[in-house]
Amino acid sequence: MMNEPDKSRFFADLRELLVDYIQNRLDLTRALAFEKIARVVAYIVIGVILALLFFFGLFFLSFMLGYYLSDLLNSQLAGFGIIAGLYFLMFAVILTFRERLFAKTIVDSIIRILYERQTSEDDEEA
Repeated sequence: MMNEPDKSRFFADLRELLVDYIQNRLDLTRALAFEKIARVVAYIVIGVILALLFFFGLFFLSFMLGYYLSDLLNSQLAGFGIIAGLYFLMFAVILTFRERLFAKTIVDSIIRILYERQTSEDDEEA
């Protein structure tokens, strides 16, 4: 009869440990998810900042080149028309090859970010 309270206490302790373990795993999973989301958002913010800086640099460089070509050709219309034509050509190339050039690269980068931490944790456990 004395073993009965020990058995019930054992199962109660086991239940508490199991609940604590599940709660800790959920907290760890939540923390890892927040870390990965934060890293993806950080890369997106950095990418947007770099894209804006590149855009403004290209914008002013285009004006410089437009005025330079205008002086060479003695026609502002021809100088800036050539620059506009180059932009339309780049637009057509990017539109044609957008899947191969950008979509796959972006998806691969996000997958690499999401699984980078996971593989290093798996290596530590082994």
